[in-house]
Amino acid sequence: MELGALEKSITAYRDAIETQRIIVPPVLQALHQARLFRSLIPQAVGGLGLDLPEHMRIIQRLAMVDTSTAWCVNQAAVIATQSLWLDRAVIQQIWAEKDVCIANGPPFDCQISKQGDAYLLNGHWGFSSGCQHATLMTGAARMGAKGPWRIAFFQPAAVTFTDNWQVPGLRGTGSFEFNCKNLTVPADHVADMGKVAAIEDPITRIPSALLFALSFAGLTLGVARGALDDALAVAEGKLPRYASLKLKDDGNVQRFVAQAMARWRGASAYLYSAAEQGWAEVENNSYASDESRSAMRLAGTHVIRECAEIVDLAYKVVGSTGIYQDHLIQRRFQDMHVITQHVQARESHYNLVGRHLITGNYEKGPMS
Repeated sequence: MELGALEKSITAYRDAIETQRIIVPPVLQALHQARLFRSLIPQAVGGLGLDLPEHMRIIQRLAMVDTSTAWCVNQAAVIATQSLWLDRAVIQQIWAEKDVCIANGPPFDCQISKQGDAYLLNGHWGFSSGCQHATLMTGAARMGAKGPWRIAFFQPAAVTFTDNWQVPGLRGTGSFEFNCKNLTVPADHVADMGKVAAIEDPITRIPSALLFALSFAGLTLGVARGALDDALAVAEGKLPRYASLKLKDDGNVQRFVAQAMARWRGASAYLYSAAEQGWAEVENNSYASDESRSAMRLAGTHVIRECAEIVDLAYKVVGSTGIYQDHLIQRRFQDMHVITQHVQARESHYNLVGRHLITGNYEKGPMS
């Protein structure tokens, strides 16, 4: 896919995205024109139908330009795949619209109950990236205290948003909270992802949590490579105070950037190997096996954490140059350290995979 014009548009507006904490209209329009919010939706129902590794590479490229934009695109694209568990007629209705963007948020104290031919939704959701430009919202909620999960789809106007997104990184995602009370949702707009998807596709054979794990890891590859490129550019011309050598001639700096690049290339090769192997498996009409799920979980978690360390190395190289808000490496540093607090970056995922490697048992759950 040709992304040059889109990257130029994002570059031109990334400062506005950061300060306004929203994907500004010119960039949003360009993203809709590129149809990236529907990149993982099958072509048969109006999507781009990209395979997962191709989608990840696009997100990686966007993240080199602006982390927040890439985050919002990826979040919407992966959440969009959950629509494939709705009734076929509703799926076709959603994706027949020209400019569709779906947002969600992790559930906090949320319940859904059957009320005649519809459902009643109550709850509070947080971290709703891209909600300010969303055309459709989703909310996960449980049927009873320990019942099965359902995914409700509803209009943004049906809920109340709260702007609590005062954060140092990923500012442009505008990840507000939202809540609703006694919201009636038609039964055909509630998905049961415990069943087979209404429109089967390779993308529906990988759990959503692992789609996020891999694609967010691809995003961090973009952030890390951008930080490395920033560091190389600074090293080319900077003579630190009280130093006799420019950074480019300092042996320690040369070693730092070489080691960081080696780690980045290793992380990239590892991530895409896991993604491509997992995708090849589900393309053969089978669901992701325990071995594949374990491998994807490990790759996603490890690459996110590896990229955070690469960003830290790049930040260390540039010295005081990187502390200023108007330097891009400062923004990447802040973005990366917000990402490391995300559920997908938790070190406890290593425990999950480690138990599988030792015992042969892969514990299935919301993140696996």
